[in-house]
Order: sequence, then structure tokens, then C-alpha cells
Amino acid sequence: MTPSPSGAWIEMDGGVRVRQSVLFRMNSVLLAHPEHSVLVDPGVLPSELDDLARAVRARDSSELTLIFTHGDWDHVLGRPWWPEASSVAHDRFAGEIRHKREAILSAASAAVAGAGERWDRGFEPFRPRVEVSGLHFDRLGPWRLVYRDAFGHSRSMLSVHLPEHRLLIAADMLSDIEIPLLLEPCRVYRRTLLELLPLAENGAIRTLIPGHGSIANRPEEVLERLRRDLTYLDELERGVLAARAGGLSLEQTTERLQAMDYVSKRADYSMVENHRDNVAVEYEATPAITPITDRGP
Repeated sequence: MTPSPSGAWIEMDGGVRVRQSVLFRMNSVLLAHPEHSVLVDPGVLPSELDDLARAVRARDSSELTLIFTHGDWDHVLGRPWWPEASSVAHDRFAGEIRHKREAILSAASAAVAGAGERWDRGFEPFRPRVEVSGLHFDRLGPWRLVYRDAFGHSRSMLSVHLPEHRLLIAADMLSDIEIPLLLEPCRVYRRTLLELLPLAENGAIRTLIPGHGSIANRPEEVLERLRRDLTYLDELERGVLAARAGGLSLEQTTERLQAMDYVSKRADYSMVENHRDNVAVEYEATPAITPITDRGP
């Protein structure tokens, strides 16, 4: 693998190429082959999408498929560059981006303007040509793919596993720079990671491309990220449960857990508010515990 700085291409073995955006170090993945190329989460800035389009044209593939791992704004912007391409996403994806249309457009416009560019293609919700859920096997030309539900951060999220390459495209999970970002309780996110853990332990995942941050290109680093994020979820869940048992309010719980170890995450941007949001998600999902009192005979 040839590393490169943020905002440039990373060349991997077997026709796999990664382009990292300058925005949040988001990774777009190109599986390049003359018969059939696959582009996962094309983004984010217009200039970066233009660069991705040039790379796709250079392959001159007979077919192109876009895969969208979930419905967050920074992952869904690329379709106008390839309006005729086939597309794959979770079967909850179309409903999610329809519901979030205005928020997606607002976030895209603001972020792109902040980077000194203009977003002039709008955003219109769309339904992917292929909708999947659960555990789904697919073959696109030379690429054999396994999609798995990956809930916890998003209700429309998929991971994409290439078993022949022993590669996992992890959507917004297992980053070296971001803590787990919760939309659902810790137990939901944990279930997703525990389904991936035996694959990593048994050699089926040797390389991991997260939605944001650096690629893990050694099996032991993949395992480290899985175990680190599981540790974070376990500690957050235990901390909130203890706070609930002690009758603490959400504000008191957040204050108690604000010093919780972020397990060595190195984001270029603060994770403090994300951690506070995680505490709130877990707090609301944890029932209050009513103390048992001895009322006497």
C-alpha cells in the first residue's frame, strides 16, 4: 500500500484505491477493474468528486456501481456525478435520505462553502437500484461482496466485506480518529462489532478502511480497533447504568463521565460534544432504577 496525505489517493493491492477527503478525512473507495468498477461513498467536495470521476473514466470500465454505506450527508452526495450508474444501499436508505433531505443539503452547502467551494448540484433523494439488508452476498464483475447490517451509528448502515481481499469497508465505524458515534444504545452498536470480531480473529479481515481516518493494514491493528471501541461502549454503558442506579440526572451523568477515556482517539476535531451526545443516547435508553426501601412490617 502506498500512503499519501489527506486529500489524496492511497493505492492498495488488487485494484483497490482510496481517496481521502480534506473534510473529516472521509474515505471514498474505488474498486477499479475494466469489467466492472465499484465506488463506495463518493464524496465530499465538488473538486474531490471531479477527481473521483476522472479516476473512474481512466479505468474505462464496462459497468459502474455506486455503494452508499448509510444516509449521513457526507456519504450521499456523489450520485449526480454518475446519475446513470447502478446503486446499492440498505433498504432503509431511501426513506432516511428522503426524511433528511433539507438537513443533508444544508450541511453540504455549509461544509463546502467553508472549504472555499460551491455546492451547486442540490440534493434530491433517490432510491438505490438494489436494496439489501441482513446478510447479503453479491458479485459485481470480479468483486465478491458481503453486506452486513451495521446498526448503532445509523439505522441504514452497511459494512462491505470483500472476503477474497480480506478487506472490510467499515462505514462510520472503527476509526482511529473518531469515537463510536451513537444513534442507538451501546448494546446495538456492540452487537454490530461482535459480529465482525470473529472474522478479524480468524483472518477474514486483514485490512480495514473506516469511513473517516487512517486505514488499518495489519490484522493486529484491525483487532485493536475492534477491542478499543468495544471497551469504550462497555465503559459508557456501565457508567450510565451506575449513574441511573444512583439517581443522577442526565446533566450529572454527563459531568461524571466527561473525563472518560476516549481510548486514544486522535481526531483533528473535538470529540467532546460527540461523547456528550453518546451519554445522552445511552441515558435515555437506560431505565431509571427505583431504590427498594424497607417499609417495615
